[in-house]
Amino acid sequence: MKWIWQQPGWPDFRYDKRVLEDRELEFRINSERLAGRFEALPMASQEDATIDLMLSEAIKTSAIEGEDLDRDSVRSSLLSLITSDVLPVNSDQKAAGAASLLVDVRKNWQTSLTHDLLGNWQSMAVPEQRYTSILRGVYRNDPSPMQIISGPYGREKVHYEAPPATQVPDEMARFIDWYNQTSSLNGGKKMPGIARAGIAHLWFEVIHPFDDGNGRVGRAIADHALSQSLGYPTTACLATAIEGNKKSYYLQLEKASRGSLDVNVWLDYFADRVINAQEIAREEVDFVLARTRFYETYGDQLNDRQARMVSRVFAEGRKGFEGGITTKKYEAITRCPNRTASRDLSDLVAKGIIKPLPGGGRTTRYELTVVEPVEFSLEKK
Repeated sequence: MKWIWQQPGWPDFRYDKRVLEDRELEFRINSERLAGRFEALPMASQEDATIDLMLSEAIKTSAIEGEDLDRDSVRSSLLSLITSDVLPVNSDQKAAGAASLLVDVRKNWQTSLTHDLLGNWQSMAVPEQRYTSILRGVYRNDPSPMQIISGPYGREKVHYEAPPATQVPDEMARFIDWYNQTSSLNGGKKMPGIARAGIAHLWFEVIHPFDDGNGRVGRAIADHALSQSLGYPTTACLATAIEGNKKSYYLQLEKASRGSLDVNVWLDYFADRVINAQEIAREEVDFVLARTRFYETYGDQLNDRQARMVSRVFAEGRKGFEGGITTKKYEAITRCPNRTASRDLSDLVAKGIIKPLPGGGRTTRYELTVVEPVEFSLEKK
């Protein structure tokens, strides 16, 4: 079997530009609409939306690799980096690394790729650990094959084998040169943004230049490429969209790495993920806007316990509070007795701040009231 990097003509990828035209146009229209939604938010809410989007990406890009991050630790690191450009003291190293990578990619979206920049990103993605031989910040140099394997010992299945370590420096030099030459910011030759990002991600993953962290860095490169095509940092939640069906993601990468240099199938998959990523970003921004309207309407009507409960519900994000709000959950969140919880919930219902969910059974479940935007009409008199 020949891997894609062993094919004659490597790495001259082929694809049909016409196939991506509709989704490239959709990507740009969606990006403009997302930018407009951001601008409609108050400044404080714009920061909240940015952090929420980056929080989702940090957690999901690690989850794709089977690594769970502490949500609060990632949020704390993002807040500190965005507001003061430093990490919190004694921060969780994995959470801090994931947050640092996203912030750095966003900050350096106009910067050309270099070996050092990619090395820095990999060091962020793979924090220093004791008793490990994993190289950080430099390309792999182990002469043994770099393989992606699954299955029990003795019956392993090789899903992919990357180029030997001796070829990595030259392969990466060629990749970086192509990436920078095709950037519209450098006056490079015109190339559709989705195609450039998709090929860049696939190409990098095929080389698999680092001992670890290749997936996270590869997705960072895709975000970097999409931002360059737009002329501003993308808000698309690419890792979040991919993690929604990561089996499909790995399957598509495997098929592409075993196939020919015709990457139409891969780009078709990648384009769909990009559009889906924008839909997720829109939902996230709309959620922040709804949260802002809620607090503007009801914020001064909440006592401390009620405010704590509302904050906990919103902390669950756009997917909502699973199972709804119940008296028992209210007691647990606010650490108050049953009688107080019942009284607080009745007060919230009376004020229209929460409403019962249908089909509650024996236990009444509630949800927060959605505050609709105020619409103004101009009438001729």
